Amino acid sequence: MRQGYFFRKGSRQTHLRRLGIALISPVVVYMLIVMVFPFIWALFVSLTDKKVGSEGSFIGFQNYVDLIKDPLFWRSVWNTVIFTVAAVALKVVFGVIMALLLNERIVFRNVNRALLILPWTIPTMVSVLIWQWIFSDISGVLNYILLNLNIVEERIGFLASRSLAMGAVVLVNAWRGIPFVGISVLAGLQCIDGTLYEAARIDGANVFQRFRSVTLPMIKNVTILATIVTTVWTLGDFEIVWVLTKGGPANGTQILSTLSYTFGFMNMDIGKALAVALISFPPLAVLIHFTTKRMLDQS
Repeated sequence: MRQGYFFRKGSRQTHLRRLGIALISPVVVYMLIVMVFPFIWALFVSLTDKKVGSEGSFIGFQNYVDLIKDPLFWRSVWNTVIFTVAAVALKVVFGVIMALLLNERIVFRNVNRALLILPWTIPTMVSVLIWQWIFSDISGVLNYILLNLNIVEERIGFLASRSLAMGAVVLVNAWRGIPFVGISVLAGLQCIDGTLYEAARIDGANVFQRFRSVTLPMIKNVTILATIVTTVWTLGDFEIVWVLTKGGPANGTQILSTLSYTFGFMNMDIGKALAVALISFPPLAVLIHFTTKRMLDQS
């Protein structure tokens, strides 16, 4: 009897193991085809001098050495840091503020909540083209308003100045990303027990003290998670910068994603373009790992 019991138990475990392998196999195959093989191919091509229309030959780490010696690469790295830090800071600050406002009992609260996600739902290309018209120094609405309010005396080329162009792309990126942070934080606010606020009021805490002692600790985890996710998205942003400025003027808004595109599709240097993309991969991998770890810890 005991031998039959262990035999049946072993057969059941084997069956479950095979079932698990069968269920996870499609995911493994998908990951191999969509992610692993393209990554290995990109890594190999980055070690060659491949150009568009030519086979290319193996040159080792020469592309990476050339990039490290290239001042344009380091300017792009610095621009990427400025762009990411500024955009993420705006998203988090205004996303939290927007979530706090929409969590209150205001008029047309549900309508305002629906309008919150509007910038996020509009296709990127459409919204960026609208912003390009807004910033235009010829027929742009922003220049029209500033001139009519006598704030400026002549039209401003927002996308023609290095400092103003960086501010413009940061503003557009933040405008599109604020809804994500706002929705995430708003979901966290909905989970806070109202009795905590009542207890804080009874203890004599004012609005700012209730925010510091009750709200902030309760939304800390979701805010950190939303910040990490939006940082990953911002580091990989391409459309907004390319459509608005194409990395100009004078490489003032050239970030790593646009630099990779410039090398690959403007200069036809596929090897160097992939080297740029792979250099920016480690920080993204660290952020993605940290995001996944926090999500698993909270689940």
